[in-house]
Amino acid sequence: MVSWRSDFNRRDVVRALATTIFAFSLLVWLYVVLIQVTHPEWLADPFSHVNYFPFNWRLDEVGMIAFALAAIGFFTWQTMKCTKSR
Repeated sequence: MVSWRSDFNRRDVVRALATTIFAFSLLVWLYVVLIQVTHPEWLADPFSHVNYFPFNWRLDEVGMIAFALAAIGFFTWQTMKCTKSR
């Protein structure tokens, strides 16, 4: 009988996580860009109605963080993809 641990591959998990972080962060960043183009006065508003950290961040701050996470996720995803092909 094969256990689930024998099929566990850390590189596959990191690659899947990096791809997910890249995709969702890019979507959040695009959302903030659309808000910036259509309603620039909303950028100073909080991202959520909840008034405690980290949900009370401004919309422009969330956009900057999402862009940075998308870059990190893309870099990690490409690195994991390149190391698998060797």
